[in-house]
Amino acid sequence: MRRFSFLSLFLVLLVGGLVAGCASTSKMAAPSPVGEWEYVILNTPQGDATGSMMVADDGGTMGGEISSDMLQQVVAMEDVAFQDSTFSFKATFDANGQIIDTISRMTLNGSMMKGIMEVSGFGEFEITATRKEPAPEM
Repeated sequence: MRRFSFLSLFLVLLVGGLVAGCASTSKMAAPSPVGEWEYVILNTPQGDATGSMMVADDGGTMGGEISSDMLQQVVAMEDVAFQDSTFSFKATFDANGQIIDTISRMTLNGSMMKGIMEVSGFGEFEITATRKEPAPEM
């Protein structure tokens, strides 16, 4: 009888631990680039370039827009993808009649992204982005 009680207690604890572990794991949100970001492109021919990005996920289809403080414009992101912590997109800017195509690839790490932006005709530049904190609720 005593052996049965110990075995029962052991099984209850084991199953309870597994269930609690699964429950806590399911509450953790998967990393995602969705949200609002501030970015800096380092060492361009015109100096560091800044702006913001808004990344959205509409039922499994990612999209967004990127703004450039230097060019004072907002453009749509194209070919937006996120896989294995890598966020990528294309964007086309108009710099006073000169079309500038860009391709960005960044690695997401918490509230930071870091990577490379290829800029047609100018080369590759390091880009870093920081997630904007949500406004406090009142």
